[in-house]
Amino acid sequence: MIRLLQPLRKASNLRGAAWTAGALAVGYWAGVKDKEQSLRSLPSGWRACCDANPLSAKQKALAPKLAEIVGETYVQSNVEQKGSRVGKGVAHAVVKPGSIKEALEVLQACVDADACILPQGANTGLTGGSVPRGHEHGLDRPTVVINMSRLKSVMPIDNGEKLVCLAGAGIYDVLTKASELDRESHSVLGSIFLNPTTAAGVAFGSGGTQTRKGPVYTERLLYARVNEQGKVELCNSLGLRGEGDELYAKLEAGAITQDDVLPKCKLPASQTSYRTEVCKLDGRVARFNADVHGPDACRSEGKVLILASVHDTFPKPKKDKTLWVSCKSLELAHKLKKEVNMAGGPSDVPPSCEYMDKDSCRAVDEAGRVACWVISKIGIGPLLKTGWDLKLKFESLPLPFAGVIPDKVLFLVNGLFPNPLPPSMAKMTQDYNHHMLISVGEYGGGELERFMARLDKFAAASGGDVAVYTCSDDDKKAATYFRFTAASAFRTWCIGSGLEGISTDYALPLKEVSAPALDEGVVALRMRYSHFGCNVVHEDVAFKRGVDAHWQHEHLKHLVEEKGGKLPAEHGHGTEYHAPEETQKRWKKMDPLNVFNPGVGGLSTQLRYGK
Repeated sequence: MIRLLQPLRKASNLRGAAWTAGALAVGYWAGVKDKEQSLRSLPSGWRACCDANPLSAKQKALAPKLAEIVGETYVQSNVEQKGSRVGKGVAHAVVKPGSIKEALEVLQACVDADACILPQGANTGLTGGSVPRGHEHGLDRPTVVINMSRLKSVMPIDNGEKLVCLAGAGIYDVLTKASELDRESHSVLGSIFLNPTTAAGVAFGSGGTQTRKGPVYTERLLYARVNEQGKVELCNSLGLRGEGDELYAKLEAGAITQDDVLPKCKLPASQTSYRTEVCKLDGRVARFNADVHGPDACRSEGKVLILASVHDTFPKPKKDKTLWVSCKSLELAHKLKKEVNMAGGPSDVPPSCEYMDKDSCRAVDEAGRVACWVISKIGIGPLLKTGWDLKLKFESLPLPFAGVIPDKVLFLVNGLFPNPLPPSMAKMTQDYNHHMLISVGEYGGGELERFMARLDKFAAASGGDVAVYTCSDDDKKAATYFRFTAASAFRTWCIGSGLEGISTDYALPLKEVSAPALDEGVVALRMRYSHFGCNVVHEDVAFKRGVDAHWQHEHLKHLVEEKGGKLPAEHGHGTEYHAPEETQKRWKKMDPLNVFNPGVGGLSTQLRYGK
């Protein structure tokens, strides 16, 4: 009997050995493929490691100190964060102050402990500047993320013509408050479904879709900086009565009223000349991140801690119309912009004109249907933001393929979901190469009627090279979701197709009507979608296998600059772009110790910039 069992045991051992060898082989293959995929996908940014540099006694005591200030519930230690598109790192602590006083105390405690600070809102940044980075890139201190999301009051003043917003107020929250006042808010971005904060808009000079309003800009601000002696200083130009705890309490409680407004304050709360400037269609660019005009907080990119800001609201049109307009060529689309959109002067400028090329429409159709469907079902709000955050957390897990599984799944199931666009519009994306989603408003001066007369005349003279579709309310929502999911669809498309991709945003001169010419034979997919009235372009390019994507990215940047363009235009420099010397000098002046967002825009990551 024993002799009979011995062969069975040997066979069993062989099978076990085979299974073990197979598991090791699969594990090795998975590791290799995971590494290949991580290199193939969009840039991953920097990885921080809190244990790489030994912490000092003050730094070890910092997290407990922060918990004393804001409460243990609102402090997390050794938190890995992932950016919306690039960037990944570990924060020594993430702290969420619940009051302005707490935010100032947290800031001073971090400086005293020789930690650097990363101001953060909704973490929707696209260039790596909203997440920590590590010692391997020269960072000599641990990073504390000060997340301002708990401070989100929005208060109307001046009969609703302005809103006072705490730093954590999301732009969708601001839009909702303005709508309650029968007004429009200052900013509508492609990422509005993630509810990025107003403070982030100020810090980046975010532009968005609003041709009549311009990028986020205000000179009415409350922000904190750190001086050369390491002391926190408060800068207040809100134009409100009171100071210190009295003012903070009213802001936090959402209790600011007209009685608190200083009538003599005439500082601007928007870029009032913007729509006049974009109509000129000259050699200037409409906006760009490295612009140095205005107070320090504007386009500061995290080099100060913004606490509150005041923003203009705008009249709603008495009636409006949304159009999907398709053209055979890019030159014809630009001609339409000149002869229809801008021909009536600043008073007739449409509220927005969003452009997508054929490849952009293709990418959303092939990889963005799930996102469009989800937004259409649950709407914009906290639930959608929670889902997005969960996706980012999953992608940060230290597991093989964790960084790509969500997008792989989205790509695989895409075909099970309906085309986001109604049939007539979907057919136009197949028959034409260039598309504009145009919102037209009537403000009481005949603007809508004049616009439609110019458009009808232009389309009639085009010989069929221009098609116009008037959207219903449901069509408008579908088209808006379609346009705003382009960026996320690109990542899903790249990962699903197993190709490497690059993303950039830039502003071309207002008169420029052509796209930078990339090398022939290297591109698998080239998405160009833009804020057309401003000539601010978002370009996502997937390359064929074997193409050096990094070289092509740098080449594209040079091509943009050769055309007189500026980049980045509105996503910020983050860790992806080197800022011009003039911009770097401005940031160094507002943050002389380099305690805020070290390394942004190509700056040194070291204390005092390595001096």
